[in-house]
Amino acid sequence: MIETPVIIVGGGPVGMNLALDLAWRDVPCMLVNEPKTTPNHPQGNTHNARTMEIYRRLGIANRMRDVGLPMDHCGDAIFVTRINSHEIGRIRIPTLRERLTPGSFDLEIGPEPLQRASQMFVERILKEELDTRDTVDMRFGWKMTGFAPAEDGVTVDIENVETGETETVSCGYLVGCDGGRSTIRRSLGIEYDGKSGEEVDFMMGQMLSVYFYAPALYDVMKTDAPWQFHSMNPEGRASIVALDGKGHFLTWAKLEPGQDAETLDPRPYIWRVVGEEIPVEILSSKPWQAGLSLVADEYQRGRVILAGDAVHLFTPTGGFGMNTGVGDAENLGWKLAAWHDGWAGDGLIDTYETERRPVAIRNLAQSYALAQAKSSLSVPQGIEDETPEGEKLREDLGARTEEALAEEYFSMGIQLGARYDDSPIIHAEEGEIRTSDPFTYVPTAWPGGRAPHRWLSDGTALFDHFGKGFTLLRLGGTAADTTALEQAAAEKGVPLTIFDEPDPETRALYEADLALIRPDQYVAWRGQAVPDDPATLIDLVRGS
Repeated sequence: MIETPVIIVGGGPVGMNLALDLAWRDVPCMLVNEPKTTPNHPQGNTHNARTMEIYRRLGIANRMRDVGLPMDHCGDAIFVTRINSHEIGRIRIPTLRERLTPGSFDLEIGPEPLQRASQMFVERILKEELDTRDTVDMRFGWKMTGFAPAEDGVTVDIENVETGETETVSCGYLVGCDGGRSTIRRSLGIEYDGKSGEEVDFMMGQMLSVYFYAPALYDVMKTDAPWQFHSMNPEGRASIVALDGKGHFLTWAKLEPGQDAETLDPRPYIWRVVGEEIPVEILSSKPWQAGLSLVADEYQRGRVILAGDAVHLFTPTGGFGMNTGVGDAENLGWKLAAWHDGWAGDGLIDTYETERRPVAIRNLAQSYALAQAKSSLSVPQGIEDETPEGEKLREDLGARTEEALAEEYFSMGIQLGARYDDSPIIHAEEGEIRTSDPFTYVPTAWPGGRAPHRWLSDGTALFDHFGKGFTLLRLGGTAADTTALEQAAAEKGVPLTIFDEPDPETRALYEADLALIRPDQYVAWRGQAVPDDPATLIDLVRGS
């Protein structure tokens, strides 16, 4: 029997992020994924600022910048009757170069702006990185055939899909990142709760996504080439997303009742958006269900844990689904490492559900609200008429569209503002928390939130100085004696990095002389001096 500390089932972005995080922390694991290769059909297109911060910590953010849209590609979302006809609205979104320019809004609130890159391209990079990690036993082309939980671990049966070879593996924890149809979740009898997608005009119900190559599309555009086109005309609504700025696109449209996605020719959908027949090479197509807003009743059952789509299913509006799953992996990774390294308290792993499930519920609610706003927009007859009346209809719909949908593209509160205020491993403070709304991020070092970002005098980011374990920030040139806290951490085996940052502006941002940062870059505690009983604080933050 093979033994490994952690088995991850499901090699999508969440499973691979968890494996990379564990490898970064020198924790061996096995990653089991039934397909032999990563997908060749595009899915999520936005890797938000927090996800890019995680990639920065793992040392792969620059690789992610090399895929997706070019630096100067227009980032706007444009609303048209058809691509070769009228533009009726536009939401202006910075290019990647603008985001990466020193002094930009993005770089004021974080070290890494979001990246527009298809999940298809990103998953290839994640797998390439994992293939170089000696601590990860990569089992692409293997499937889990069964598992048996016990009090102190899980026994997992796996099978090579091609050869039929079987192996039995013993692990301390089994993590199911096996998607919305999770075999592991269903085997445990854990149910989803929420909304499963009502049938309305658009972004609800049965949809079809099509990956295609059509460089001629650029020749018929009446505008500059944006990131997104949204077509709105009486024949129906559809969207087209640029994937690489070189002619590869993804479109999605509503499937009508009775249409078979397997036999349907998707080119008329594309031509309807374009406004004329252009050469189109269909690379792949895939049906999917929009309007989902589902969260699992439980994230963990003993030594079996679930993450990503296995515990939450989103409609794609806002781009929250995959990014929420990456946040799951980040939260879980350091806790599994603490268990493996022997310094986790008995309750630490259990805080994964306590912290992450409320975040999923918050993000699901916002994504669903955005989908409803998009689906509620009706397209009037006559909008394509070349008359004063048609022009007025276009102006009115454009104004309504920009007002209703602008929030979808500006969600910094969702990206950076997740909080764990009810977590038992956060040292709570009394008073009123300055929380972020979904669209406005408010930097605060109030315990329970992401540590605020600062650029330091040497040009590095404060985040770059955080350790793999906990980090104690000594701010503003404080003379506070931290010896007792350092000793308390050492006695419990808790890894602790000390970092002195004398800049008074950083001290003002954190509103404290000392701040204890968790391994996932969240604030666990802050204060003007070490507590009288530092061992109690260390026990709290390690879940004891």
